[in-house]
Parts: sequence; C-alpha cells; structure tokens
Amino acid sequence: MSWFNKRTRPAVPAPQASSSRTSKPALDEASEDTGKFLDAALDAAGAIVRTFGKYSFSLEETTSLELAERYERWARHVLNGAPAPDGSEPQRGRAWRPLQLEFTERRKAESEHVRRVRELIWVVMNGVRGALSHDAVADARLREPLEKLRKVISSDATMAELRSEVGAAVAVIEQTLADRQVAQLADFSQMAATVREAKGELLATHGDGEIDLLTQVFTRVPLNLHLENSASVSDFTGEPLSLLLVDGDNFKKLNEAIGRESGDRVLKSLADSCVRVAARNTDYVARFGGDEFAVVLGDTSLADAVKVAERIVEAARKLNSTTRPGERNISVSVGVAQRRRFETCPCWLERASRALVTAQGKGRDQVSAAQED
Repeated sequence: MSWFNKRTRPAVPAPQASSSRTSKPALDEASEDTGKFLDAALDAAGAIVRTFGKYSFSLEETTSLELAERYERWARHVLNGAPAPDGSEPQRGRAWRPLQLEFTERRKAESEHVRRVRELIWVVMNGVRGALSHDAVADARLREPLEKLRKVISSDATMAELRSEVGAAVAVIEQTLADRQVAQLADFSQMAATVREAKGELLATHGDGEIDLLTQVFTRVPLNLHLENSASVSDFTGEPLSLLLVDGDNFKKLNEAIGRESGDRVLKSLADSCVRVAARNTDYVARFGGDEFAVVLGDTSLADAVKVAERIVEAARKLNSTTRPGERNISVSVGVAQRRRFETCPCWLERASRALVTAQGKGRDQVSAAQED
C-alpha cells in the first residue's frame, strides 16, 4: 500500500475442507485471490472515506478542516487498522458499524444544510422582490424569474439548474435596481430644486423683515415667518432645528438702577453677543420682546444647540469686564428646545419657554434644555 508501510488485513477464515480432497496449490491460490480482493476493497473503502472528508464543507458544529482530519484517521483505521477516531475497539477486523453510523449522520446533516440554503435563497430573493416591487413594472419584471427560482428550489433540481435560475433572478434584480437608480436621481434632482427654492425663500426673510432699531436684530413679526419657513424645510429634509430663548437676568432691576440709556447699551451688547455666537447664515437672531431674544439654529441638534447656548451665557458674563462699572452684574438664562418633526411652532416656542423658566428657577445664569420625548 502506498499510503502506509504496514498493512494489516482483517482476519479471513480459512477455506473449509470439503469431504473430497482438494490440492494444496488450489487452496493457496484461492486464499491469495481472497487476499487480493480484500486489499482492493480496503483500498476503495479508505479512498472513499478520505475523499469524503476532503470535500466535506463546514457546518455549525464542525469545520471542514476538522472533518478532513477526522476522516483521515478513519481512513487509516480502515487501511491499516489504526485506532478508530471514535474510540471504539472492535475485537477483530474494523469498526465498520460506527463508521457507517457516523458517515450516515454526516450525510443527513449536509443534506439538511443544503435544504436550508435553498430555502434561504428563496427567502432572500423574495425579500428583495418585496423591497423593489413598489410599482407595477418592477413587480411584473421580477415575478417570472422568481417563480422559476421557487420551482427549482422546491424540486430536486441539480446545483447547475439552481445556479442558473439564481443567476437569472440576480440579473433581473440588478437591472431593476439600475432603472430605479435612474428614476431616483431624477426625483432627487427635483427634490434638490425644491429645497433650494425653499431655502432661498427662507433666507429672503433676512432682508424683507423689520429690524429692531435699538439692537439691529429682527423683530417678532419676521421671526414668526422665519419659524414657519424653517419648520417647513426641516419637515421636508429631516434636518434638526433648534430654538434658543435668551433672557437678561433681573434686567428690569438693572435698568432701574443704571437708567434707561445704560440699559439700552446693555441690551445692544447682549444682542451683539448673540449675533457673534450664532454667526452662520442658517442662524437667525431676533428680539423676542423686552430683554428677551430668540435664536433659531438651522441644522442643529439639541446637544449642539446647548453648546451654542452655553457660549452665549459665557459671552454675557464677559460683558462685565467691558461695560461701565454701574452696568455690571450682567448675565442671561437660556432655554433650549429642538423642534420635533411636524410640531407646530407655538408648541415648539412653549417648550423653549418652559426650559427658560427652568433655568431661571435654578438660579439663572445658566442653560436648560427641554426634554426631547
């Protein structure tokens, strides 16, 4: 045997002597023929076992490498009488029965695996059809190749037939996706034009609105229009939109103490601080009323809006080092609210206002954010 130097053969019973005399040469020849037959049978059995292990595939409990090593040990057992990998120790010959049982269970497991793969292919393909069939044309295009694939999977078709039908279905899916991409690009172009138009109208309110003469920021009237336009764009694009309500802490008392002229300078400084911090072209600062300002932050999440609000609070604190001595003790409280999608502007403003009251109730000179739920 070419694989091993030593070959052990299962014990072969000697031919039974008959009542008539048989010559010794004839008995020797029969024994030699039997030995050759057994050698050939063992060679074939060992080759089958080794080949089975070599070309098996991984399953959940065993990798293909582990299986190849195990069936190599079975092949050595069959060919050379080496110990069986399952630990069985037959009294004579080979552990044929354990090998047969293990071989059978493995083939059953592989057959079940192939069945599940076929089912999985159908589930995936059918799922793709469900995802793509949003119009009659795509549905009609996919129906025929997927029906053929379903019949092949449910039948005892060969792998070549299965591969052919999967390839045909994939080709149709690829073409459907390509056609849909072209259609989507056209839709996206139209959407982009709509967004550009909406943003142009939104930015136009910066020039058409009324300006507060003292602070040189927008007044409440254009603010209301800007809020509505911003909400419409946000609902369309899904971009986050946040609102800050900034209020001068105890400004009434400060104004009474320092006089109206000095109070006006403080208000102007607070407005300038808001404008410097919210300086993007998508940001909008307006005088909300009295000593209160509104800052609208486009494409800004709640977390980022809180950071902007904290910078405004810090900017107000720094004003104490630049104003006249009697105009010091300046601080602001800020309420922050991110707009919920499709939320009305009055509800959005109300949540920001409640957040402002919370900041004032906690001692002022700080930021409070409305809950997102």
